[in-house]
Amino acid sequence: MQLWLEVEGIPARLELPGGGSALVAFMSFAVSRGFGATHPLIALADRLHDEHRLRFGPLTTFYEAEAEDAEDREKLELAWQDPAPLARDLEKLAAAIESDGMCATLARRGDGESIPLEARALAGLLAGPAADGQRVRLVYAL
Repeated sequence: MQLWLEVEGIPARLELPGGGSALVAFMSFAVSRGFGATHPLIALADRLHDEHRLRFGPLTTFYEAEAEDAEDREKLELAWQDPAPLARDLEKLAAAIESDGMCATLARRGDGESIPLEARALAGLLAGPAADGQRVRLVYAL
């Protein structure tokens, strides 16, 4: 999987280290919290929510990069968001995994050891759009 950042008004997609594959996998599992599925990254999302009070709204606002129909185009439009809350949540995500041994273990078990690196890299890419008042969206491809 590949994750990109799109910035409103800029045609090029911004890439993440390692393609952002660990971060988009985590985000995908975080969406499935509460549906009864089990996976280390779902357990990580639960712990981050319960113990670290991480909000998942900005982190789970993403969509497939290539729109195939009108419904996809509509959902892509709905994926635009303010970069500042997303950056805060990404920093909080990285800090929690780095400081909480259980979070780090769950990330490792879910093949997400690079989540903090990818989260911080993405947070860094959000500084410019936040300062310029531009919206951003996260898009992925399988």
